[in-house]
Amino acid sequence: MANMYVVVGDRGDTDYEELISGTHKTVIVKGLVTLGSDALLRSTDLRDDIVPSESPFIGFLKVDSPVKEITDIFKQLSKATA
Repeated sequence: MANMYVVVGDRGDTDYEELISGTHKTVIVKGLVTLGSDALLRSTDLRDDIVPSESPFIGFLKVDSPVKEITDIFKQLSKATA
């Protein structure tokens, strides 16, 4: 079975929240969007109903993460099952 990953910033447009929970894995890159998303900004907090604080389907990275951390998060998420 193939995995689908959604890579998003921690601010700005959150249209991905409409995706059916459990059908994809999300990587949130903190600090990715710093300017220009004001028109798309719905909320500055990651509400628990949009992004649960603890989920095996969600990983977090910093914008300046080294390649090893990026590949490690995808490996970790690929092992998560429902």
